[in-house]
Amino acid sequence: MGDLSLIKLKHIINGTVVSEIQMASGEFSIGRDHGNNLQLDDGVVSGEHAVITLIANEFLPDTFEVIIRDNGSTNGTHVNGSLIKEQTLKHGDFIRIGTYEYKVFDEHSNVGTQTEYMPG
Repeated sequence: MGDLSLIKLKHIINGTVVSEIQMASGEFSIGRDHGNNLQLDDGVVSGEHAVITLIANEFLPDTFEVIIRDNGSTNGTHVNGSLIKEQTLKHGDFIRIGTYEYKVFDEHSNVGTQTEYMPG
């Protein structure tokens, strides 16, 4: 794993953030098997379920392109309620893998956007 970014995954249970994971540049694997960066103990989660890749933007330091890719899992990977194969993630997106739900939080996106805040 490379440099820590400003991207976090926040684990949501019943609308409450219970933990957060600081992402780093490179690949971040999610699945049921030992050895994944994020191991989810859930029978509907595949052994190697999905991968999130953070690619640093060469022109904007601290800015990352964040891509999630489903690894052909049995039950799929959902972003904002839609089944995806591969998708670019942005601040505020919800990822669901099995019964686990995570919200993407990009601290960089908060800069100067206070006026754009929309309750939701």
